[in-house]
Amino acid sequence: MTAPVLARPAPRTLVLLVVALLALALVAVLAADAAAGGNLVLRDAGAIARHGAPVAALIADLASALGLGGAVVAGWLLRDREDRIRALTAAAIAAGVATLGRAAALVLSYAVATGQPVGSPRFGSDLGVYLGTELGIWLVTALVLTAAATTLALTGTSRGVARMLAAGLLLATFATAMTGHAAGDANHEAATSTMLAHLLAVGLWLGGLGALQLLPARSRDDAAVVRGYSHLALISWIMLALSGVWALAVRMNGPGDLLTSAYVQLGALKMLLLLLLGGLGWLQRRALATGFDAGEEGRAAVTSYRRLALLELALMGLAVALAAAMSSSPPPADAGVPPEGTAGLLTGYPLPSAPTLLAVLTAWRPDPFGMMVACALLLWWWWPGSAARPRAATRRLLVGAALLVLLTSGPLNVYGKVLVSAHVLQHVLLLGTGVLLGTVPALTGPPGALRRTLGRRPLLGALAAAAPVALLAAAYASPFLRLALDGHAAHLVVQLLAAGGGVLLALCVRATAPGRARLLVAAAPVLLLLAAGVTLLLTDHLMAASWFGATGRTWFADALADQRRAGIGVLLTTGLGAIAAVLLARRNPRRAD
Repeated sequence: MTAPVLARPAPRTLVLLVVALLALALVAVLAADAAAGGNLVLRDAGAIARHGAPVAALIADLASALGLGGAVVAGWLLRDREDRIRALTAAAIAAGVATLGRAAALVLSYAVATGQPVGSPRFGSDLGVYLGTELGIWLVTALVLTAAATTLALTGTSRGVARMLAAGLLLATFATAMTGHAAGDANHEAATSTMLAHLLAVGLWLGGLGALQLLPARSRDDAAVVRGYSHLALISWIMLALSGVWALAVRMNGPGDLLTSAYVQLGALKMLLLLLLGGLGWLQRRALATGFDAGEEGRAAVTSYRRLALLELALMGLAVALAAAMSSSPPPADAGVPPEGTAGLLTGYPLPSAPTLLAVLTAWRPDPFGMMVACALLLWWWWPGSAARPRAATRRLLVGAALLVLLTSGPLNVYGKVLVSAHVLQHVLLLGTGVLLGTVPALTGPPGALRRTLGRRPLLGALAAAAPVALLAAAYASPFLRLALDGHAAHLVVQLLAAGGGVLLALCVRATAPGRARLLVAAAPVLLLLAAGVTLLLTDHLMAASWFGATGRTWFADALADQRRAGIGVLLTTGLGAIAAVLLARRNPRRAD
């Protein structure tokens, strides 16, 4: 069977697309000029860099969204092979355009940052220095990941290739989010996490809808496909609303910015567009509820849905143009002063009060990333059309999601920045939370592949189960711990390593036959954790001494003593967790995996 060829767009359609892109580019340039306002620069980089930066950002953002959304639609929503190939082809082309857009954005970003006009005699003379900065590193990373994803998209047309393309573009989106404005030192983590949620939601919503419009009518108007996409769009709208308000709030110095800052006013305009898009989405869901059958009402519903989809794409394109303009201008909170004291300079947050019972119970620093992961788990659990969920599994999932939010936003998130004990305990409990989530069969799926690999190889299973704990211990024992304390991306990597490692640990245990073999697999990570706890209790070497020993605490001032408390915490937590697991296994020994 030959692969289908994408139909050549009609000349009128091409003209309309070009006109629309030019209009969006003009909006991005004008909005960027307005947002820049009275911002002072040491040296103007010229009109090409000044006006080209928002245009390059617009092209990269639109193409990245279409690539990510098209890959998700092809990998999960479409069942017809020809439709999947069309959507995947469009996603591959979009990824290629995004690569070119990111390359142009990198060059223009360098020009703006250094004040060197494009084509000037000294242009590029200190490019290596710029690429060595944090911003330069993330820009290059996003460019490389997008280029790699583009190459991957050319290797096949299967559903697996589509999902790998989605994963590659997801990593590129993560790198792009790390280039976001710091929004003041105290809110850098919230700013980058909300930007990540924002970019993902735009990709799923805008890109998915755009990919559907490229399909033939029989698939574009297929009720099952549209219903699946509609649920995804609703999730994206909620993510955009929450992350948009949160992101704008951390980039403001106060409510007065609504009257004085063009940057904040553009953000408010984006929120108004989002409300309009929510109304269009509600109308689309009404059309979908009417049905796309062959009757008169069905044909009217299809016509209404198509028109609303085109209007929705236009408004989302306008919102992306405004976002591109905002990404090329500093928000008002960039001028913020970091908190006082050594802890403020080191962590970006004020030193928390002494950890009394009341202070610990009321300590709260919301983390958008942990909340986003918890919400994604719940939405995946209750996806429309999914099978009935067992109550016991639902309870474990709800407890796991609640623990995920509590551990990433609660007291351990606040005190983990300045105390070794809180930092270690946070990751050990995240490991346990991952184990709990890994016991939910309908969430992780049956461990079939692992069972075939590890079922008769308990030693290999023990090594696989202990690997996440070993990696986590290596991260603590290496200079990577200092990077994770100082950089948000490395911080998220360690959190994902802990939680994801717990899931893998549970899967390895589930994949092993009950009896002594399963006991061996479960004992390996437990013994490794106990060894880590003993090491923390006995060693005289302070981990990340330049950080934990320099926060200026007057309470718990002895950082080495606090590290020994961390060892006691690891021993107690591991022991209690192991006892609880044994008791639960004895209570229900025949529980299905």
